[in-house]
Amino acid sequence: MANAYHLSDILKLHLPLYQQWYKLTSRQATVCQHIKSCRTRALGEQQWRCDECHYEQRIFCSCGDRHCPRCQGKQTQEWIEKQEAEVLNCRYFHLVFTLPHELNILAHYKAKALYSALFEAVWQTLSQFGISRKQLQGQLGGTAVLHTWGQNLSQHIHLHCLIPGGVLTQQGEWRGVKSDYLFPVKALATVYRAKMLQALRARELDVPDPEILMSKAWCVYSKACLSRAATVVKYLGRYTRKGMLQESRIKRVTADSVSFSYTDYADSNKRKMMQLDGEEFIRRYLLHVLPKGVMRVRHFGFLANACKRNKLEQIKAQLPSVQAQRENPTVTKTDAKQSCMWLCPRCQQGYLQFIRIIEPQLLLLAQQVEEPFRLTG
Repeated sequence: MANAYHLSDILKLHLPLYQQWYKLTSRQATVCQHIKSCRTRALGEQQWRCDECHYEQRIFCSCGDRHCPRCQGKQTQEWIEKQEAEVLNCRYFHLVFTLPHELNILAHYKAKALYSALFEAVWQTLSQFGISRKQLQGQLGGTAVLHTWGQNLSQHIHLHCLIPGGVLTQQGEWRGVKSDYLFPVKALATVYRAKMLQALRARELDVPDPEILMSKAWCVYSKACLSRAATVVKYLGRYTRKGMLQESRIKRVTADSVSFSYTDYADSNKRKMMQLDGEEFIRRYLLHVLPKGVMRVRHFGFLANACKRNKLEQIKAQLPSVQAQRENPTVTKTDAKQSCMWLCPRCQQGYLQFIRIIEPQLLLLAQQVEEPFRLTG
């Protein structure tokens, strides 16, 4: 059976040498400490008991850090279910706005301002097209998700946007998009470039090589209309909530190197292996630690949190109601229990119910008694 490697293994093995060459920011140091402590005795234990056979199971607590690949499974599923419940019965469009690599340097010392400018520029671009297009002339809605990485963990800053295919006019009328693509990508890229540079200047960020940036074509990718928005929602949830690297991709960890799999999109989506020095792997991983307070997922337009409920009701009232049944499925008691509890591994009939958290100090005392706690997690 293949070894199961964790990011914490890599940090414990290679972080001391990495710190001899690089200085961790306070944010990076905190994230590294969380990941190394995740699901260890250092964070304490959770005690669970079966409501049928009274079997007890104890598992180490998780750190809950959004950069930890072991902690985002439940949050991912909850986010996906919430987004799917708000899906409109219309076509959706998936657009990707990429930041030119010449601007990557700004993320090293002004990351918060850079990401804020990116969200602002992208939404202003889309909003302008929604208002100015003759067949629309209304307010778009959208969900934007920040990615800062490529498959090989290199810095590749871009926004994924999931856009419902239509606008809400000032009179409350829903106008759907009739074409297979939302907007022309070349026109989007031109406006996006101007908006982004303007946003950077407003934040007094020095733009490297402005003439080069103005002369080159900026990358905006648009996928043909999607009849099932849930497909994109699951994609965004999977890759955003679990972070930049799924641990199943880590294939080998040695005292000198880390090997992981990746998809080479430039070579017909072939699966390949990459081997990096342990210090270089950590350097790349820490590039994607977000500043405190930066939200990776943001909603705009009629999907903004402040007005979403009322405006979604307005839109749904004008759309076919075939989706209503899917959005409000019958939830049984068994389904509700299964969604928030684990099935008992012993009797397979009852469910494990949370009892308490055993603090790390008590676990330390337990090591000194004759019969220490049995760890089954």
